[in-house]
Amino acid sequence: MGQIFSYYNALLELIPEVYRLPLAILIILFLVFALINFFKKNLLWIILFIVLLPAAWPSIRQIGLAIWELIGKIPK
Repeated sequence: MGQIFSYYNALLELIPEVYRLPLAILIILFLVFALINFFKKNLLWIILFIVLLPAAWPSIRQIGLAIWELIGKIPK
């Protein structure tokens, strides 16, 4: 993640300071519209995930405990 920020800052240094704010606003608008489109297209899957996650929690926990136990048996 730090490398992404360093690329962003390096790119930002090439852009004059006057254009940085409008560019940041355009990037934020793009991300908001992309997120809205994602939710429109995948709303059913998001709702199903939210509804089914509590029901799946015991099995997810059991799988996690089994993996933790297997990792604990590995010699160090």
